[in-house]
Amino acid sequence: MSEQTGQAAARRVVICNKKGLHARAAAKFVKTVAAHDAAVLVRRGESEVPGSSMLGLMMLAAGPGCELELAAEGPQAEAVLAALADLVARRFDED
Repeated sequence: MSEQTGQAAARRVVICNKKGLHARAAAKFVKTVAAHDAAVLVRRGESEVPGSSMLGLMMLAAGPGCELELAAEGPQAEAVLAALADLVARRFDED
């Protein structure tokens, strides 16, 4: 694990599960963010929320097919984005 700070990364994901980024999916997203040493921001259009905020994520109203831009900063920026992209691709283990 890198001890450097200031590392930044970004990635786009498309919500592909049937129910979108609802409460259970948002909880898994937040749990994934919390497991990494990085700050994550999630953007949909003009709205941007912290990836650590379950309520903020749900307020994005990201349904199936919505594209989200993820940005991370910190020692595990790349790792957290890879984990989040995998979680989204797995449809939050729901469908």
